[in-house]
Amino acid sequence: MEHQEYICACILNVIRETSNSGRLIRTEDISADLQSRDLPNPQEIDYKIDFQNRLNQTLTDNCDIKRIISPNGISYYYSSLSLSDTYAGILAQKSKNQLWLIAAVVRENSKLYPRPIPVESFSEPPFDLSPQAISECLEILGHDGEYGDIAQTVTSDGTIFLYSTEHLDPDHAFTLAEWLHVGLTDNP
Repeated sequence: MEHQEYICACILNVIRETSNSGRLIRTEDISADLQSRDLPNPQEIDYKIDFQNRLNQTLTDNCDIKRIISPNGISYYYSSLSLSDTYAGILAQKSKNQLWLIAAVVRENSKLYPRPIPVESFSEPPFDLSPQAISECLEILGHDGEYGDIAQTVTSDGTIFLYSTEHLDPDHAFTLAEWLHVGLTDNP
């Protein structure tokens, strides 16, 4: 196998293996992994230029390999064979901050689907927020100017849902939450 093909194959394997474990990988981490390998004839190449060229080639040649840029500008890579674009987006958004992540997910769901989100979903993967972190975020959401559109509705069984007032009105959000959490389980 030619040197350039070998580097592309290594990059491809690193990205796919990381995605299989449910994670994204940064450019620097791919590079570090490659540098730890026994690459053929490393003295004959400019590693940084060759690495970036091979990374770009890997993206071009493999439609499942994708790059996503986090809100703080960091490039991450993943394989869509293991991670959906939505899941990868959530993982990339986690790097900004938890409050921003919750608001972004609530706004997206309110706008696209439209539906409110149960607060408890933020304690599950891919979010994995602690109950304390969720509680702290709930204290700020709806009161801070940047997050003033995020509101809560509570179902008849006491489950808290979040929605964006920019995309759902309170009555519609309550009706949807009630149906999603109470109606569907009581009416299979």
